[in-house]
Amino acid sequence: MRAARPVITLFLAAPLLCGSAPLDRDGARVDLADLAFMAGCWEGTFQAERGIGTIEEHYTTPSENLMLGTTRYIVDGRTVMFEFSKLEAADGAIVLTPYPRGQASEHGFRLTMSAEGEATFEAPEHDFPKRIRYRRDDETLVARVDDGTDEDERGSEWRMGAAPCK
Repeated sequence: MRAARPVITLFLAAPLLCGSAPLDRDGARVDLADLAFMAGCWEGTFQAERGIGTIEEHYTTPSENLMLGTTRYIVDGRTVMFEFSKLEAADGAIVLTPYPRGQASEHGFRLTMSAEGEATFEAPEHDFPKRIRYRRDDETLVARVDDGTDEDERGSEWRMGAAPCK
């Protein structure tokens, strides 16, 4: 009878433990846990062609390497637009990849600034938007897309309050 050999278990997370920590554009270490302020269910309104619509956003709590989101825009009880979002920590960065109408954006938006209750993602090579920002004001989550300048007239902003997860 042969003696049992010790078994070495490799965890799927091993590459993450060996990789470099994500940094923002100023070189500060960032972590997906810094984006936990976005987690939960959010609801707000927006101006649609046919009146006022409802926006719903749901974000998972972040794991070490991944956070997922869904957004849908509803007008008169019908979903008129939807988007999935993947926020991933990999290769020394945190990248938000939008999937409008389920199709991956050709550019990921790198986290360039993170502070308590706020995050800025940028993709200067993208046509529009070039910047996506999230900010938490008390019980309100504010999302904004723009061309990377604060004077952008094409930019849009949505204010959403905490909502029950349905």
